[in-house]
Amino acid sequence: MQDDRHDRQERDAPNGEGPHPANDRTRNERAGLETLIGEILSEEDHQVAQRKLGAAQLRIAKSLNRITAVGAIVGAVSSLGIIGSLVITKISADDAHMALVAANRAWISPVSAMLGALPSAPPTEAITVPVPFRNTGREPATDASIVGGSDSISTDATYDQIHAKERAFEDYCFSISSTKRDASAVSVVIFPEGSATNDYGGSITIKPDVIDWDVHACVVYQTFGNVRHTSVCYYAQAGKTVGSLPFCDQGNRAD
Repeated sequence: MQDDRHDRQERDAPNGEGPHPANDRTRNERAGLETLIGEILSEEDHQVAQRKLGAAQLRIAKSLNRITAVGAIVGAVSSLGIIGSLVITKISADDAHMALVAANRAWISPVSAMLGALPSAPPTEAITVPVPFRNTGREPATDASIVGGSDSISTDATYDQIHAKERAFEDYCFSISSTKRDASAVSVVIFPEGSATNDYGGSITIKPDVIDWDVHACVVYQTFGNVRHTSVCYYAQAGKTVGSLPFCDQGNRAD
């Protein structure tokens, strides 16, 4: 009987193994599953963390971009302010320089044109009209030379025709860009604070065949390194005008 029980026990036993190995396998499988779940959760946590980090970096980048944009705007406004200040300073300096030049440069102006005797109508000979100029400025006018001329004008000419002739000589005067325009031209220095004894004594010769005329004179000179002009126009009529000649309506200008 003992042998039979012993044989039955050996037959019922699973190849000599008891119930413990099955429990171990269950525990191992559960542990593996838990490990896998943990790895999956860890990967998801990592991805979530990465997304949060990326979002944070994006927010920081946007903030930096805004700060950079604000800085650029502030810099641009500051640059505009600096440029504006420089422009204002340059304009002020130019105005100051122009004022200084205007206060100290040479200024050539006509004194008067005199016709000493009443010419006949028509004149029988050429008439010389003295046209003196004076330096009313503070600096000597250098390389000064005078250009003169006269025009005959009909007594029934319109004002537009008269003014056109007067302006034509003025335009010619101001078109002269150099005091050295003619190698044979005589140039002088006109000193400031002139008087009747040291005025620049120019003169215009009027042809005898001219009955009514304009007397033109142009002085070209240098001051402060720039070429300047003075254009003057007087009116006279043979048989009527004597003494100091009146200025024309047009043709009188200085720069």
